[in-house]
Amino acid sequence: MRFTHSRFFLLSSFLLFFSCGEESVEKLEEIPKDWQGEEEDFKKNFKTKSEGNSSIVVYSETNLPLEGKVERNSSVSSTSQNFSGGKLNGVSVKKSKDGSWVKAHYRDGILHGEMIFYSKNGKVRTILNYDSGVLTRRKKTE
Repeated sequence: MRFTHSRFFLLSSFLLFFSCGEESVEKLEEIPKDWQGEEEDFKKNFKTKSEGNSSIVVYSETNLPLEGKVERNSSVSSTSQNFSGGKLNGVSVKKSKDGSWVKAHYRDGILHGEMIFYSKNGKVRTILNYDSGVLTRRKKTE
């Protein structure tokens, strides 16, 4: 019986020693959500990281994958994209300063669905259809 109490005391002391103090408590980092800013700031805050046969966008400071909506501007265009796990997912829109724009759909970082090119007058010029990154149909309207 005495041996059991001693073992319990040693185990408790050991656990208490290694579980106390701020140094031993790891800070859980959050995945960045939604970002808005200039293209140059985007390039400073995020980087592309290889992951298998593809790549993901990660926050430079933490290496955590980008999550949520990104809106960025440059002197020639504005871009709105959605990311999940660092990969493009959902609708991506890029507008040029001349008024023309393109709307594309992504799934898991790959073009999937329609990619529509609009003229500066807002008329549809071309529609491309993708299935898991493979162009399946092209329709020119102008």
